[in-house]
Amino acid sequence: MTAQPNGNRGAKLIDTPSARRPPAHPSRVEPAEPVAIVRANPDRITVGDVATLRSSDELLRLLMTRYRDAEAPLGRALHPMTTVPAGLAIDAAIEAVGGYRLEVTTLRYATFSMEAPTSNRRPLDATARVDVVGRRHVEVASVVTEGTRTILVGRFGLVRVVRGRAALLGPLAGTDNTPPSNHGR
Repeated sequence: MTAQPNGNRGAKLIDTPSARRPPAHPSRVEPAEPVAIVRANPDRITVGDVATLRSSDELLRLLMTRYRDAEAPLGRALHPMTTVPAGLAIDAAIEAVGGYRLEVTTLRYATFSMEAPTSNRRPLDATARVDVVGRRHVEVASVVTEGTRTILVGRFGLVRVVRGRAALLGPLAGTDNTPPSNHGR
């Protein structure tokens, strides 16, 4: 018998799937890779900064398949045909604004449309371009393609969060001559 963390000495551990160690990862899915990143200044966020990321088709295939004796594919509740392209677009937006180094990584708002389904057979490319640099937010336009087909078109607002609030960008903001968007927080 094993002592339980909550102090129930003598209680037996119940052998449930959640109590057991998870199985080895079924795939070697890698994070999206940068294809191109063009920034006016690596230490500032400037209108026109662009990043393109490429994600292999392996993640979609993994989420669309059943693992071992599962009744449903791994990604059933995640809607992978939508969330994988949207997530890739958000990652590209984060890279366009300086990546995790500049800490403008929290999604504040988003709008996107799905233009076509993915085929699950080819890599996805997401290109994101900084359109607006506001006082507290950055707005980025993003397009996800599969070969020559457009899969997703979207706009994403990113902020830097400090103590639970969107922080002023201050010295992170490069020269911006565009009018503020309707999300000028």
